[in-house]
Amino acid sequence: MASSERISKLVEDLRSKGIRFIRFELPDTHGTSRTKVVPIDKVEGFASQGLNFYGGTLALDTAAQVVPGSGLHEELNYRDMHLIPDLDSLRIIPWLPDTAKVICDCQWAPGEPIKAAPRYVLSALLQKAADADFEVMMGHEYEFYLLEPESRQPLFGGAHIFNSIRNQYVPFLDSVLEQLEAYGIDVITHNCEYSPSQFEINFGPGVGLAAADKAFNFKNAIKELAHRNGYLATFMSKPATDMAGCGGHVHMSLLEKGSGRPLFYDPEA
Repeated sequence: MASSERISKLVEDLRSKGIRFIRFELPDTHGTSRTKVVPIDKVEGFASQGLNFYGGTLALDTAAQVVPGSGLHEELNYRDMHLIPDLDSLRIIPWLPDTAKVICDCQWAPGEPIKAAPRYVLSALLQKAADADFEVMMGHEYEFYLLEPESRQPLFGGAHIFNSIRNQYVPFLDSVLEQLEAYGIDVITHNCEYSPSQFEINFGPGVGLAAADKAFNFKNAIKELAHRNGYLATFMSKPATDMAGCGGHVHMSLLEKGSGRPLFYDPEA
């Protein structure tokens, strides 16, 4: 948990930038963002002590239904947990007025982390790598469909991979790149993929937990921005039998801890 001095300075800085609300975001086991929105004058208290949140949130399905037998619902009398913000993950949300967000870890009580949380699982693995003098660099490469929300149909038909008109078929595809970059997603390339209304936006890698946070931010930003502009974005691996699948590639490299030297690279090979 961050020090009270750091939290106070952060809140003061956010106020100076006109921020009035902060989303406390929890990545669930599906990669969905689960959120409470906190007014700025309440942020310091919750950031210092934790924000109460339903403890079984990690064991909800994608329709937010309780999954029985998970060990996180009835077995614990539907207990609350606390969200603990990771201040390093703070971002201003460019498509919402006066709003920022922070990604949170979760615990039942101080010193009692919820070990089913994806961020906890990854942190434990990264610590094992660090104990072996490695840092882990990861790049995520996602494909997704942009669909009409009611019919679930593509915006266009045929196979038009890399086609310039399809790449920027609707104005939303121009604005989304600007919004992603303002959000801290370092876009490398954007193009339509093989299947109708399928797209791929590539962004730079990151080291450690920051890499996973960036992937989480990217996917949820695409879905949120699509919704706010009248579309449906889906990263499902196979949303329909007559549509090509969507890839979700994870590229990983080991770096020497401290120097950052890439250990997979051999200049003589």
